[in-house]
Amino acid sequence: MATDAGRSVERNTAQEGGPPRVVILGGGYGGVYTALGLRKAARSGRIHLSIVSRDNFFLSQPMLAEVVSGSIEPPHIVSPIRRLCPQCDFHQAEVEDVDMDRRQVVIRYPDQPHFRRIPFDHLVIAVGGSTDLSRIPGMAAHSFSFKTLGDAIALRGHLIGVLEKADVEEDPEQKGRLLTFVVAGGGYTGVEVVAEINDFIREASRSYRHVDPAEARVILLQGASRILPELDEGPAAFSHRVLERKGIEIRLNTRVAGATAEGVILDDGSGIQARTLVAAIGAVGNPLLEKLPCPRDQRGRLIVDSSLAVVGYSGLWAVGDCAAIPDTARDGTCPPTAQFAVREARRLAKNILATVKGSAVKPFAYNSLGVFVPLGRFSGAAQIMGFNVSGLPAWFFYRAYYLIQLPRLKRKIQVSIDWILELLFRRDIVHLDITRSQQTTRSHYEPGQIVCDQGDLARGFFIILEGQVEVVRELRGVKRLVATMGPGEYFGEISLLFGVRHTATIRAITPLDLLMMNGNDFTALANSSSDFRDLLGGAMRQRLTDAGVESLEEFGQQPEGEAAEHNEG
Repeated sequence: MATDAGRSVERNTAQEGGPPRVVILGGGYGGVYTALGLRKAARSGRIHLSIVSRDNFFLSQPMLAEVVSGSIEPPHIVSPIRRLCPQCDFHQAEVEDVDMDRRQVVIRYPDQPHFRRIPFDHLVIAVGGSTDLSRIPGMAAHSFSFKTLGDAIALRGHLIGVLEKADVEEDPEQKGRLLTFVVAGGGYTGVEVVAEINDFIREASRSYRHVDPAEARVILLQGASRILPELDEGPAAFSHRVLERKGIEIRLNTRVAGATAEGVILDDGSGIQARTLVAAIGAVGNPLLEKLPCPRDQRGRLIVDSSLAVVGYSGLWAVGDCAAIPDTARDGTCPPTAQFAVREARRLAKNILATVKGSAVKPFAYNSLGVFVPLGRFSGAAQIMGFNVSGLPAWFFYRAYYLIQLPRLKRKIQVSIDWILELLFRRDIVHLDITRSQQTTRSHYEPGQIVCDQGDLARGFFIILEGQVEVVRELRGVKRLVATMGPGEYFGEISLLFGVRHTATIRAITPLDLLMMNGNDFTALANSSSDFRDLLGGAMRQRLTDAGVESLEEFGQQPEGEAAEHNEG
């Protein structure tokens, strides 16, 4: 629970006799469309409306995969919430807690140490789901998740960067590793992403003189016996055939057991050498739900009744992926799709207003118009009004439906223009690196894998977090084990400080987690701190003494640049 320091209460909402306070947590389909359904009431003063969201924009999630291939420009599938819902008080903040006793939401704004409390009479939980990749070794460090706009932009930049590296790579083995792309998860998201990656790589590679599109290898891993378990077997089988026809390799009944900097480890013990792994798996309940004293189902979703009210709590509602909503059209709960979330939100807005008026609420009931799955350019699979549709018509219906659902006329026009330009011109391959330089990164290695080879150019300064490594040095054609190192120990400093290549081979003995500081940041730190430099110098002299070496030149290496005068250990 948050402390009292720095708390304040939202203005104009706690006054005695004021309008009912409706607070919405989440800026996705469920939250935004609930707000849109309440905007007239907020404008007329019948309610006071607030929205709390981590991002200040609404994202059209079904179009996210097309950002990866460049079919749609990233800004065109987002809309500022403040302009969609000008009648509400918007808070770009993290939800820290929900105080059900005081009926207050505890939030924290970015880069601010203090909490703020927002009172509510009606609270809408629309926070969606979350992703947890920590259960698979190395997955979080060595894969691309695919949930946010930032994820899509980062993946697109990575794909272009891979093509740039492959174009100049002379080692066939390394080139093959660069041109292998793996997507884990054969549901909606995985199929959409793998199709867009495949189309983009095979089209973009034609602009690289030394990359043959046939060299690209795109692999989809699915733990179940077929892809797209959300669809009936017919459309799912059609989708499978289309993807294979496009050159995608599909492996069924195959799960990821681990990931490293060099590839993917499968549950049968085999591996795939690849530099690109996309994780369309790991969906879990939002951590906020665990803080609520409300009943949840086995998947961690809030249990609601047919009116979308959380069972046992007055004035508490839930909508979208974070809610287990009864599906009156079939046994079970409503699927976590944008199509259902929009309809749920519209019904919820009406039920909240009915409750405010003292009228009866109505149950949510909706028969799906269909299910759409894009399979790359000019192809898709769909079930529409009970009929199976495939190929070009399914692709067209998919685009038409989600274009209609896109908020704001401006965005509809911009996306339409993007799609027209895609038909007329090749998709862009400009690589915009807008990320800030990272001082440290984490890496995972499996036993036997090499972190760095003797003679390689220095990449960084490594600190062992978990596991053990062996240090093997080759001198005058003889290899010998120099040392083993474990958690808290480090290596790579000799090469960086003296401007020489790595003086030994470092190989993982056990599963290994490393923290790596890049060379520029390490050098800057060493130059700015005499204590740090002296500490490293002492450690290096001891290591060279233990190895019986008096000079770095005994390793047969030539110091580089101005570092030559510092070649003594």
